[in-house]
Amino acid sequence: MAPRHLINDDGAPFESPEIQTLCDELDALDDDRRTEYRNQNASAIAQHSAAKLLIVSGPGTGKSHLFLERIKQWYQQNPNARVFVTSFVRKLVADLQNDIDTDTDLSTEQKRNITVSTLHKFARRIVERNHGTSEWRFQRFFRIIGQFWKEVVWEDVLAFYPLLDKNEYLWKKSEEQLHNSIFEQSEEWRNLKRVYFKLCKYFNATGFADLITRAIDALIENPDLRESDHFIVDEYQDFNSAEDTLINLLVGEPNGMLVVGDDEQVLYDKLKSGKPTLIRTRYRDVNFAKAMLPFCGRSSFHITKTAGHFIQQNRVAECIEKIYLPIKTADIHPKVQVIACARAQTAVDYIEKFVNENKTAIDERKNSLEAGQEKDAFLLILTPAKEVNFYSKAKETVVRIVAEYQTDNRKFSEDYYKILSYCSLVNNPQNNFTFRKVLYYEEIPEAKVHELIVRAMRNGQNLCDLDAEEIQYAMQKCNEIKIILDNEDGRIEKKIDEIARHITINDKDKLKKDIARKSINNEEIARLEHEEEEEAELEEIEVKKMSAVELMTIVGSKGLSADHVIIIGFENVNMNYVTINAFYVAMTRARQTLHILTALRSGGAREAHAFLEQLPDDHIEYYSYTKSNHTKTRYRNKSEFKNYMIRLNNFARRN
Repeated sequence: MAPRHLINDDGAPFESPEIQTLCDELDALDDDRRTEYRNQNASAIAQHSAAKLLIVSGPGTGKSHLFLERIKQWYQQNPNARVFVTSFVRKLVADLQNDIDTDTDLSTEQKRNITVSTLHKFARRIVERNHGTSEWRFQRFFRIIGQFWKEVVWEDVLAFYPLLDKNEYLWKKSEEQLHNSIFEQSEEWRNLKRVYFKLCKYFNATGFADLITRAIDALIENPDLRESDHFIVDEYQDFNSAEDTLINLLVGEPNGMLVVGDDEQVLYDKLKSGKPTLIRTRYRDVNFAKAMLPFCGRSSFHITKTAGHFIQQNRVAECIEKIYLPIKTADIHPKVQVIACARAQTAVDYIEKFVNENKTAIDERKNSLEAGQEKDAFLLILTPAKEVNFYSKAKETVVRIVAEYQTDNRKFSEDYYKILSYCSLVNNPQNNFTFRKVLYYEEIPEAKVHELIVRAMRNGQNLCDLDAEEIQYAMQKCNEIKIILDNEDGRIEKKIDEIARHITINDKDKLKKDIARKSINNEEIARLEHEEEEEAELEEIEVKKMSAVELMTIVGSKGLSADHVIIIGFENVNMNYVTINAFYVAMTRARQTLHILTALRSGGAREAHAFLEQLPDDHIEYYSYTKSNHTKTRYRNKSEFKNYMIRLNNFARRN
């Protein structure tokens, strides 16, 4: 008899003894019965009658398909249901929206009643509709303060209190307060918060963190802003306290609610104070029926076994116990490969060799991605640090390898957005936030900028209305740049050279490609400003539309997958800031092969990272790689591999 479906109708958590029994029973199934059980279990969950349902779902266990089935089940019960689906990962949102758009079972009207969005994007919609809050009103079409500009705005805030220690009153501390909905009550912090919100009102702009708190206040003031009665909340473990408060306000007493997450996949604890305690608390709430997806259908047998073993070794006592098994009892794909390299150049040569050997398949994936026939990369190169500086000069080769396969949907250069700001200000000189950007680009001293802002705010003026030399000079320069761009007779190269006489251009070649791709003209400026804000959101979490080969941080890979994954920086120095959860997520991005590279002497590294000890020998192959003849030498076990690295390190020290 097949094991029971992994659903607890009474809302009780799964008990440890039963988890182990069910895991043993499921692991004893053959391939056909595993697939059959996975499908039947998922279908039973999707069709379950509980109004509130929480699913524990490990990496690659099929939650996306279940979302669509759950939505269809809701429409069978209520044809007029209004559904809201949210996640912190933009690519998951985009993929689900595409699945909904192309589904033939849902009517056009039903599709219109489904909103799929990141929580920040939806929060913006709420704040826009409410024109801010009663205390802090916004004009229409307020702007988003991106990753870079939030530090500039915070400097403007601190300028009001020059005696405060800037090292003590950091924006990061303010941001943490916003994430956690817990605010410092000292006079200093209260003053800074008030000035920040006052400046945001003046700039008609908001940051990502305070966008959530503003949406909370807007919903409290105007409950009619709620539009939906059925909710799906994905990646719940990555939401913070403020976002959880917003979700609870949105949901109220729902007709249907599905929460999905995995407390062992928390990645954004540092970035935005994501808290595993939120899903653990929700898991103990008996008002939610509990369910579990046990089989990973994404990653190969050895990758799933490796990742499952690794996280099991590091499981904390309060963790939600779960079953995580491969969908196959074995497959044709190789074991996970851990590779020792003598230096960074050797590791890069390994990557280049892999890319060259798979060039035909990579080119095919590139074409499929551009045609919209595929969604995932062929190869992800995952790094613990965004800039890959631990590879020194060798990083340039990695960047070159990746750049060859990038599609046109790349982020525009900083030069491009700089010019965009100058031109935008000509069209709308009353936009104080854009004017603030131009003053920054003009390198106006902070003290002078503060003086201008204080004068304008005190007199109820826009910056453009001030009779100040810096303001007039900036506007004159904006007009001159706009005239250059609007000249229909000039070549792009000539226009860039002329603009470079007015402002600093860091990369003319990149700027030329950007302008050739998207001209900066009156028709494009509004849309391009929106794209700039979209890019600002991407900077928060790094996820974007995929190319065939991608280089990104381990944290930035959340929600993605690829046929092949190469993890670099697996050393005692470079991987030190990567959490257990992040490394677990990184491994489970891979579908077919996973390569983990250790390069001695990169970033001062002397040995492999300690995570090596938690990897299972049964599912790992250990190699060294030699650049001179492009060959791999296999070692019988972890002990032999470590001994080789000791010898390699000793040799490096002697030389």
